[in-house]
Amino acid sequence: MGSSLLILIIAVAIFVGIASKKFYDRPYIVNFGIAVMMALLVIQTFQMTPIGGLGYAAIILCSIAFVFQLVMGIKNLKTVSQ
Repeated sequence: MGSSLLILIIAVAIFVGIASKKFYDRPYIVNFGIAVMMALLVIQTFQMTPIGGLGYAAIILCSIAFVFQLVMGIKNLKTVSQ
């Protein structure tokens, strides 16, 4: 599970990098991709055996980034669809 999660994180990061150039006119795709990547990073951090202060900081910051990217993606999706 651990190695497949890391491969999935890398794959999503590559997708976000490519999507930021290819889907410039549809920013919601990039926002949702970043949100997925933040969620995967939170899951990966929870799997760490002793979670230290840096781990808790990563969980908090990635959770906040997940919420912001999700909200921005929804707003961009509504703007594009109008």
